[in-house]
Amino acid sequence: MKFNVKKPASMLLVLSMLVLALSACGSGDKGASGDAGADSKTDTGGSAPAAKSVKLKFYAQYSDPDKAVYDAAAEAMKKIMPEVSVDFEVSAQDDEQKIKTYAAAGSLPDIFYASSGLIETLKKSDNLATMDDVIKENNLEDKLNESAKPMMWNKDGHSYAVPNVGQWAGLIYYNKELFSQNNVKVPTNYDEFLEAVKAFNAKKITPLEVFAKEKWPAVLLLDMAIVGSEPGGLKKLDNGEGTFSDEAYVKGAQKLEELTKAGLISKNAFNTTADDAAAQFSSGKAAMYMNGAWSMSNLDSLMGDKVGILYTPLADADKVDQVKWNLSGGGFNQGFAVSKNSKNKDVAVKYAALFSLEFAKQRVILLSDPNSILAEKVTPQKGLSPIQQQYADDSVNFKTMTTFAWGYENAKFKTAVEDNTQKLLAGQSAEDFVKDMNKALETARK
Repeated sequence: MKFNVKKPASMLLVLSMLVLALSACGSGDKGASGDAGADSKTDTGGSAPAAKSVKLKFYAQYSDPDKAVYDAAAEAMKKIMPEVSVDFEVSAQDDEQKIKTYAAAGSLPDIFYASSGLIETLKKSDNLATMDDVIKENNLEDKLNESAKPMMWNKDGHSYAVPNVGQWAGLIYYNKELFSQNNVKVPTNYDEFLEAVKAFNAKKITPLEVFAKEKWPAVLLLDMAIVGSEPGGLKKLDNGEGTFSDEAYVKGAQKLEELTKAGLISKNAFNTTADDAAAQFSSGKAAMYMNGAWSMSNLDSLMGDKVGILYTPLADADKVDQVKWNLSGGGFNQGFAVSKNSKNKDVAVKYAALFSLEFAKQRVILLSDPNSILAEKVTPQKGLSPIQQQYADDSVNFKTMTTFAWGYENAKFKTAVEDNTQKLLAGQSAEDFVKDMNKALETARK
C-alpha cells in the first residue's frame, strides 16, 4: 500500500500506525518486480509468511531429447522452491549469437545456459551474477564428484554457473551397417580414415556429416586432426602459446585440406543444422557424423546397435597407441547462469544453481548419461546402451581434453579460427589458412 500525497505531521503519525496495524494482519503487498506477485495464502498458524511467487525466464535448449529432462528437473524444483515457476525459451542453434544480442540490448533472460567462453564475455560486460554464496550455503560442492568439482569455479575464484553435465568428448559416430555393407574398414588412424572417405565418396555416400551452419563443428574437426600430435590442440593457442606454424598445426591443416579434396563433407554442409545432420546420418545417407558425446542417447534411440563411436581417427598410424586417449572436446566452468540485472536475481541464482544439479540427475535417469557429475549414485531407468557403456568404460582412460570452440576465452581468436576453419573446409589451401591464422593470432594477442 502506498500514499502519494503529503500530509501534516499529526496525520502522518495516525497513518503510520494504521500501516503497522494492517501489516500485522498479514496482508501481502505486490512486489516491485512485474514478475513477482503476492502469494494468496494467509499465515494463520504463526509460521513464516509464504514466499512471493516468482516467474523466471529461462533460455535453454528446451527441445528433444533434452525437453523431458528440463521438464523433470522443473517438476523436482517445485518441491524445493514451490514459489518459483519458469517460462522456457528455446535457444537458437546459432553459436550463442542470440544470447549475445540479448546481452547487448540489456534484455538477458533471468537464467540461461552459458559456456565458459560466454561466461568470459559476459563477465567483461558485467552481466553475470555470482553464485558463490548460494554454493556455500547449500553445500553444493559436496554434491559433486571429485572430477566435477573444478568445473564449479572460474579461474578468478568465483562461480558463475553450477555445472549441469560432465565433460564431453568430441566424437565421430559411424554407421556399422554402412561400413559392413560397403566393405570399408572402420578407421583407427588418419590413413584409414582418408581411405574410408574416398571409398564412400566413390559410392556417392556422404563420408562425414558436418553441420557447418554452426561454426564450432569445423573447429572440432581441426582440433581432432591436431591432438594426435599436440594434446593441447587449439586451446594451447587460445592460451597464448605457440603459433600455427608449429608442426602439429600445419599438419592438422594439411589433413583437413587433403580430406576436403577427397570429398569429406557434402555440398550442403554449410546450410546444414545439427538436427538435419543427425537425420541424414541416422537414415543411412552419411557414413559418419561428428558431434559431442551428448548425442549418444539420441543416436542410440534412432539407430540402436547400428551406431559406433571413434575418438581419435585422425592421428598418424605410428602414434595411435600413444595418443589414443588425448581427446578433443571437454569444458570448464559452464552451466546455467543468471543475469546480474534480473529483477529477481537472488531467487534466480538459487534456482539456477539447484536446477543444475537436478538437471544432471535427470539426464542420468532419463537419458542414461554415462558421465555423471554427482557424488550421489544415480541409476538410469533404462540402463546403459552398448555405446554408452563403452564410453563409460573408456572414460576412465581419458588422459587429456582440449575444449569445444565455445570454451575459448580469447574472443578474437575464437572468431578468427571459426571463420578461417570454415574456409579451409570450403577448399582453402592449408598454406593460406596458416598464413591467415598467424596474422589473426598476432591481432588476437595484442
